[in-house]
Amino acid sequence: MTTVLTVIAALSAGIIKTAFGIGAGVFLTPLLSMIMFPKTAVALMAPMMLVTDITTLWMHWKKWDLKYVLLLSPGFLLGVLAGSYYLAWASPSLTKVTIGIIAMVFSAYQIARIKYPKTFSGIDVSNTTGVIISLFAGASSAIAHSGGIILTIYLISKNLSKSSFVATLVGILFLSDILKMVTYTKLGLLTQPILVSGLELIPALLIGSWLGSRLIKKLSDTQFVLYVNIMIFISGILLTVRH
Repeated sequence: MTTVLTVIAALSAGIIKTAFGIGAGVFLTPLLSMIMFPKTAVALMAPMMLVTDITTLWMHWKKWDLKYVLLLSPGFLLGVLAGSYYLAWASPSLTKVTIGIIAMVFSAYQIARIKYPKTFSGIDVSNTTGVIISLFAGASSAIAHSGGIILTIYLISKNLSKSSFVATLVGILFLSDILKMVTYTKLGLLTQPILVSGLELIPALLIGSWLGSRLIKKLSDTQFVLYVNIMIFISGILLTVRH
């Protein structure tokens, strides 16, 4: 049963990441944390996220805005380091609660942005604020693979095209996911069996990425993102109350 669920998770990660750039980690990490140890779930997602980064960048090649990649990456990477050490230090129970809270907070933000688009579309976030946001995003990324959602607070105000938005965001995540692979391994979170399990899911990821590339051309994402974030919020509640 667990194997079936992880395959479904990998397929979903490919679809969500390629189609929308964000949401795959924060959607899947809390769900997997309900069927396995939360630190195992986070570590298992790391190679999966890196593979989806590569396929997504390939599908949006050279569409990124390098200015924003260079601005946000340093703070994001520092945040990843801090978050990785927190993850290694925290107990399984505390890790589960942390993932649950992160899932609830940022799914609520996404739902509010969909329900009240005018409120969020008029916000212009400064570069200084963007750098500060990137630090928190990096820490959240290391703990629950949810940093992309925080980065959207800044990037959404820059009026990038959909393809440029996805490519810029995933370009930053690609660098951070390489660092996560290194830090998780050094801290004993990503072991060889977990890495092998993650690599075995690559075919499902690639199929999901292909489906996501079709989806981005045909589907209006508003309702889809809304329903995904409702599921994230519910899973966050379950993680928090059942820790």
